[in-house]
Amino acid sequence: MQTYEEQKAVIAKLNVIDDIFFQKMAEDPAVAEEILRIILEKPNLKVIHSQTQRFLRNVGAHSVILDLLCEDEDHSLINCEVQKADDDDHQRRVRFNHSNIDTVFVEKGLDYKDLPDVYLIFISKFDIFGEDRTIYHINRIIEETGSVVDNGVHEIYVNAEVNDYSDIAELMQYFKNSVGEHQNFIKLCNRVRYFKEDQKGVQIMCQAVQEYAINFAKEATKKEHIQTATNLLLNGVSVDLIAKSIPSLSRQFIEELNKQLQQPVN
Repeated sequence: MQTYEEQKAVIAKLNVIDDIFFQKMAEDPAVAEEILRIILEKPNLKVIHSQTQRFLRNVGAHSVILDLLCEDEDHSLINCEVQKADDDDHQRRVRFNHSNIDTVFVEKGLDYKDLPDVYLIFISKFDIFGEDRTIYHINRIIEETGSVVDNGVHEIYVNAEVNDYSDIAELMQYFKNSVGEHQNFIKLCNRVRYFKEDQKGVQIMCQAVQEYAINFAKEATKKEHIQTATNLLLNGVSVDLIAKSIPSLSRQFIEELNKQLQQPVN
């Protein structure tokens, strides 16, 4: 059993850029609103609904869990993702998240003109494009003229690696090293201080870290089981036998996996 001082020492090492710590920060809608106002450069933005770890179920395909999903007073949807490691194709991840948001939140029969604007914000510790900028706004353009074409999708990449001394960069530097007080994001600083210094906050954060570690381990185990099932299917082992051998995977999941493996490669 860890003492309070030991727990405090563990939590002191966390920063807002860490996934689990960001989740606890963004659980407070006022803090989420403060962060989004700075990144989107909209000082009057109002968040009317927010949710961390929003699970979007995609039947028959890969489901996703969004770090933070908000709706503003104009009914625009704002997805904010945080990533420390440069270990994936993050642009395609953003693309996939966007497709799921449209699929889940758009009502049947809605006219295309009534589709809500979607803001996709990707916050990283690294400079994803290597162009020495703190923030990148990605737009659709007409190649022949360079004109921007607006379809209501706003793709924004922000990083903590490049410090251009703007308000956004100041926020990103605090994401990377979450200590001290900053007048531009007082609510975020107060929440960080609560979870790092208040005894009750430290205990809540420690419990969240423990649960996160357990879920991470379960997810890692599931990935191993999926890889094992894939190898067995490729080697001609029946769905029935795999389902009996790997009870953590449902028969329906294994059948779907088998169908995908049987599809011809273009």
